[in-house]
Amino acid sequence: MGNGSLEFQNSSNAILADVKGVENKMKVKQSFHLDGADGIRAIACLSVIIHHLTQRLTMQAQSAFGQQMQSFFLLGNTGVSVFFVLSGFLLSFPFWKQYLWEEKYPSIKQYALRRAARIMPGYYASLLVTGLIVPLLFSIPTQSMWERLLAGFGFVSGFNYVTFFPCDINGPLWSIGFEVFCYLLMPLFMFGLFSFLGSRRSFKKALLYWIGVFVFITGVNQLIHTFLTPGPVNRGWEYGIVGGAKYWMPNYNPVGFFSHFAIGIIAAGVTAWLFKNSQKITALKNKGIFDIIGVFCILGAVLLLWCMRHAPEFSWSLQNQPYYFPFYAILIAGALVAAPHSKAFGKILDNRFFKYTAKVSFGLYIWHCLVIYIVTRLWMHNFEVNMMVSFPKWLLTSAVVLVGAYIFAALSYKFIEKPVLNWAHRKKV
Repeated sequence: MGNGSLEFQNSSNAILADVKGVENKMKVKQSFHLDGADGIRAIACLSVIIHHLTQRLTMQAQSAFGQQMQSFFLLGNTGVSVFFVLSGFLLSFPFWKQYLWEEKYPSIKQYALRRAARIMPGYYASLLVTGLIVPLLFSIPTQSMWERLLAGFGFVSGFNYVTFFPCDINGPLWSIGFEVFCYLLMPLFMFGLFSFLGSRRSFKKALLYWIGVFVFITGVNQLIHTFLTPGPVNRGWEYGIVGGAKYWMPNYNPVGFFSHFAIGIIAAGVTAWLFKNSQKITALKNKGIFDIIGVFCILGAVLLLWCMRHAPEFSWSLQNQPYYFPFYAILIAGALVAAPHSKAFGKILDNRFFKYTAKVSFGLYIWHCLVIYIVTRLWMHNFEVNMMVSFPKWLLTSAVVLVGAYIFAALSYKFIEKPVLNWAHRKKV
């Protein structure tokens, strides 16, 4: 009787411990909130817009201090790298959760549906307006217009310099095809992680796997540089937008940009692991260690851009990739890892203005160049690249463009993007 009671008590304790463990596991899983992501997205979006606005100012006509600041803000194009790191971080995070919590591979149908719903409505609307309607309406001469439009609609424009820019007046659309390419590669590599390491899951092995993926992609990118670099004929921005794309490639190519995406994926894995071990890092969080790391990463990114403000394009980076790769991308990834576990850093990033900017950021990104074109065509005719001498006029015009961009983005979100997103989230696949 005594031994039986003891065995029963031990079994009960074991069951209670298992139940408590499951409850703790569910509690940790339900507590996920990626603080700081909205703030980082808003910064990325606004920095790209500021880059395009700053291009309009005639640098030679500004004061010495003004020229230094303009050189710095021209590097706002690095926001594109931030978008890729952030997308890799956010989109891979659910896969990391499933992997680290010993659960099955996420629904690829749901993933594909939601990605399509997020990208296609707004992108296609913008491409149709800026690539077809506006050029025909204002008789804008466009080289290889139909080839570029078709490639843009198929998200394959980035594989050839002729089609690299889907349309002339909306340059940022080039990155959408690159993003879609990364959307395809990430779940494929994640499937490899689940398949090859699924029976013996560990964070260490998964981290080594993704570092291996990064090395592999870097190797493939080197082969592209070696064998697919375009010839020198008509290569350069002086030959128009197609010549500029020819100059950019292969430093800009979809495979290379997956390296930026992969840094975000690795950062997501670290973040998921920290969530899983949240009790172990409580002391670090309470001491503000993650706040310090986050601030260090953001300030480090700003300092890097300041130091590089006069550096030639494609300098000081791995494989001549743009945006000071991988140093800048790693700093952004560090901020993304630190923010969800910080006491104040993530909340400061996710202020009300940045959260709204993040919500309409896709619309801001795909429509702001059209607003610049409209403002230039109908009002401030010298708001062209390097043509505006007066800083006060530039500042006023830039403010008008920003307001107009937010209006376009809000309308795009409400009437084009959100209805499809709501439908996609309701639909069960």
